[in-house]
Amino acid sequence: MGLEKIAIIDIGSNSMRLEILARRGSDYWLVEKQKETARISSGMYNEYTITPQSLERAKSALSSFASLIAYHHVDHVRCVATSAVRDAKNQAQVIESLSSLFPYKIEVLSGDDEAFYSFFGVRNSLMLADGLVFDVGGGSTELIRVSEGKMESLCTLPLGSVRLSETFFRKIGSPTMSEWKKLEKHIERILSEAPNNIVLPTNCTIGVGGTVRQLARISQRSLKYPLYPAVHQYTMGKKEVERITALVRNATVSNRVESMGVPKDRADILPAGLLIISKIMDYVRSDTLVVSQQGLRYGLFMEYCLGGRDRIIGDLSRATLRRIVRKYSRFRDSRMQRKLLLTFGLSLFPEIFSDRRARTLLYALGTLTITPLYYHPVTDTENISSLFMEEDLQGFTHQERILLGLSLIRSRELVEQEFKKNLKPFIDLLSSEEMKRVTLFSRLARLTREALLFTRGRIPSVSFSDPHLMIADPPDETEHGYSESILVKTVEREIGKGRPVVIKWMKIHKREESDGA
Repeated sequence: MGLEKIAIIDIGSNSMRLEILARRGSDYWLVEKQKETARISSGMYNEYTITPQSLERAKSALSSFASLIAYHHVDHVRCVATSAVRDAKNQAQVIESLSSLFPYKIEVLSGDDEAFYSFFGVRNSLMLADGLVFDVGGGSTELIRVSEGKMESLCTLPLGSVRLSETFFRKIGSPTMSEWKKLEKHIERILSEAPNNIVLPTNCTIGVGGTVRQLARISQRSLKYPLYPAVHQYTMGKKEVERITALVRNATVSNRVESMGVPKDRADILPAGLLIISKIMDYVRSDTLVVSQQGLRYGLFMEYCLGGRDRIIGDLSRATLRRIVRKYSRFRDSRMQRKLLLTFGLSLFPEIFSDRRARTLLYALGTLTITPLYYHPVTDTENISSLFMEEDLQGFTHQERILLGLSLIRSRELVEQEFKKNLKPFIDLLSSEEMKRVTLFSRLARLTREALLFTRGRIPSVSFSDPHLMIADPPDETEHGYSESILVKTVEREIGKGRPVVIKWMKIHKREESDGA
């Protein structure tokens, strides 16, 4: 199975981005990424004409991208332009000028196509049921209504952080109160003109784009969130969005850079972008914002990988696990751990693992317990964070990622005091019920490992009749005759039943029939 490299280029209104990914079969990983702040839309909104200065910045960025594409011997290139080029009156001249030094087709996406690819990226990177997906860019905002994981309707609105900053603020990045009020009314008016079947009330909004990611990072920094800067599936309440919006609006541009960690190329246009997010949530009466790291570019990549728009990743959680394990180990190595862990879970706690999601998490734990990455020694929270949160675990919420990570670490029988001390920032993010689940998962993982060592890697037979759990090492398949069970040891173990479980460790042998039988 050969390896191929795919380059995705996004000519956005504020930034131009290149991502090069390698793919072998169903596995893929990022090889190179580069961002250039060309701000091609700068100065265009009076006459809707891209200026010569902006065009030169874009040409310089594309030239740099072309060099990287050649250096990596990329097999497939997809280059798209969005709102700024789409709206420009001199679009043809811009494309011709850019194409003169970039030997690949430059495709101008329609508003509907841009919205679709944002949705497609989200749909293939997190669990998506019902709600509103929005993508705030430099020149436009895309809205996508989702029902039961499927796109129902979409639209593009002329609301972008660069567009609004240049149009409404005399000094970009430092709006006066009257300018801010005018912008609020403008955003509300544009949203009121959106199709009614899109801006319906919803409990959940899913945000995509650089402004949304920056909002999440500011929130994480201010709250000392231990998973910072992992923002994919980070969840924020409406009050937190409003708090950050007010904080950014009242800060100077330099303060946003120095104290909040905002990149210089986004610090001046961030207030307008945050106001768009806040007003969208107001308009659809949403109390929750879920952040997606993946949007347009990932949607373009997944269309290529999946072979079209109509296909999606079925079980996202399991697909992610397979990819991660193959990166460090062999997926087949964890087959017995997964199978036995699920057997223990369903035998001992059928009321808990009747829930499909609970079984998925147990499946994930069984998959990860044998992956070498997760056996590294851990001494502090910084290492722990990189240990089990470094990967972008698509299909798992932050709470689930923490629960799994703590369960893996706890299964190594750390001293209780050390566990609580070293992992306190993570433990504080879980509820008491979630911490009980961590204890349960770690005990089951420990029992699974012990059982497989007892049977030398073979799947034991398991039966449970409260309070007795029998774990039997099966006979060799080549043996024939009558079965004979030998009790090796009996131990009492606290597994989470509220009382000790009596574990009987058995060896089963086959005895040959005697000649006189």
